[in-house]
Amino acid sequence: MKIRIYYEDKTHPIFLDVPDEECEIWVEEDYQRRLNSAEDKSSVSRRTAQEIMDEDYNKPTFNNHHKETRRHVSLDSLDLDGSYFAGADDIESDICEEKYNDLICAISRLKPKQQDLIKKVFWDEIKQVEIAKTEGVSESAIAQRMGTIYARLKKFLTDKK
Repeated sequence: MKIRIYYEDKTHPIFLDVPDEECEIWVEEDYQRRLNSAEDKSSVSRRTAQEIMDEDYNKPTFNNHHKETRRHVSLDSLDLDGSYFAGADDIESDICEEKYNDLICAISRLKPKQQDLIKKVFWDEIKQVEIAKTEGVSESAIAQRMGTIYARLKKFLTDKK
């Protein structure tokens, strides 16, 4: 019998293949345990192995995990409209603009041929294979040039900090 097990996410359960004999033992033990502790013995019925798993294990485990992980942000930091910080979009756009300006400055420090290659690859979206054909060089030559450009850009950007 396949038994469905949840932990973190109900959309991605784990299926455990349990022999029918073991499920029957589990169902009987559960029934006897609940029967012994029940005041009204007529209200106790046998549950299936999946029902036992869901009620005794899946639900409490999932709920505990959900309770522990549902909030990792202090509610005090939320603005009235539900955003995390007042003006969070402005802060993000300022950071992106600053990084973009740093990148443009670093690209301007490259040699003209390197700047031209960067423009072709990223702005004009020309594939490196096509660039290699038009320049009459191998694809690996263009890849090596790009590697050099990346190394220089990394150096320029880390030197700035």
